[in-house]
Amino acid sequence: MKKTILTTVIAFFTIAFLVIGCSKSGTSTSPSNTDEATLQAKVTQNSEDQTNIQNDDDQIDNDANKAAEIVPGFGALSVNNFTHISTFGADSTSTFDSTYFPLFIIDKSPFKLKLARLIIRYRGIMDSTGYTKVGTDTVELIAGKKWTDIGAKLKETHNVSITYNGKTRVYSGERIVTNISGGYYNLFRSPNPFIYTMHAYGKVTFEDGAMRDYWITRKNTFNKTSPFTFSIAADTAVNLDSCTIGGTTRFGDNFLVQAPQAISSNLLYGSGRPTLGIRILTYATIPPVTVTYGVDANGNQVIGKRPYGYKINWTKLNGQQGSVIIAY
Repeated sequence: MKKTILTTVIAFFTIAFLVIGCSKSGTSTSPSNTDEATLQAKVTQNSEDQTNIQNDDDQIDNDANKAAEIVPGFGALSVNNFTHISTFGADSTSTFDSTYFPLFIIDKSPFKLKLARLIIRYRGIMDSTGYTKVGTDTVELIAGKKWTDIGAKLKETHNVSITYNGKTRVYSGERIVTNISGGYYNLFRSPNPFIYTMHAYGKVTFEDGAMRDYWITRKNTFNKTSPFTFSIAADTAVNLDSCTIGGTTRFGDNFLVQAPQAISSNLLYGSGRPTLGIRILTYATIPPVTVTYGVDANGNQVIGKRPYGYKINWTKLNGQQGSVIIAY
């Protein structure tokens, strides 16, 4: 009886081994060059999108901060005092103001309705770094007596297209910006550094019609001592996982972006050319991707020198490591 049982068990495992072995040999294949190329293209595109979005979004937000600092009503002792002349001497009686910022016009017409609100209207002029903005950003003071108060909040609702290197990205969404340090973003005004947080959601439509949805939660710091560093870190007060962005990629994949190292740029090289920073992009369907900013042509981070670009690292389908270096 025992011999019969033992023989049956051996026969069972022998058959199972053969079935599993045949199944593996029939279905398991090495990833093709086409599959690897497809993965690389997706990884590279997602990383480029991530870099572009964080740069573009900060540009739009920085314009709003600067406008709110000089416009009467945002610098007044009361949000209802719309006849106040700002520190910079802006004319409070004029509905449109293009005195200080050649790239956009500040529409102050909501003041006539007793609203602490202005509208930035971009003029479609290319700036010195090659970016052209078209559209509007509505900025409203929703907390604090003036934007320069500690804890003051701006609500920004934007619909802006940005064109760079012949490609156009269209942004729409809303953000809440909180003045953490108090004072001014302006380079020549206190305090130093200027610190604020940004919590936002929106979507971007790319030149081929593809779209990406995203949310943002992060802390920005502007150091006004040469080389005038601007850094972007996770707002850990909101997100303890140190994630700065999440959402859905243009390919329909859910993603999160971790921030183990703050991204830093400066006025010497431009906001679109970070000198330092690491982001880890995690997806639902593909392996994590690490993006390292401020590298030389060999992919090594450089400090105190003009950076060449950023490096993308990921795990290929065959288990090997992939790497691409992209110039700014």
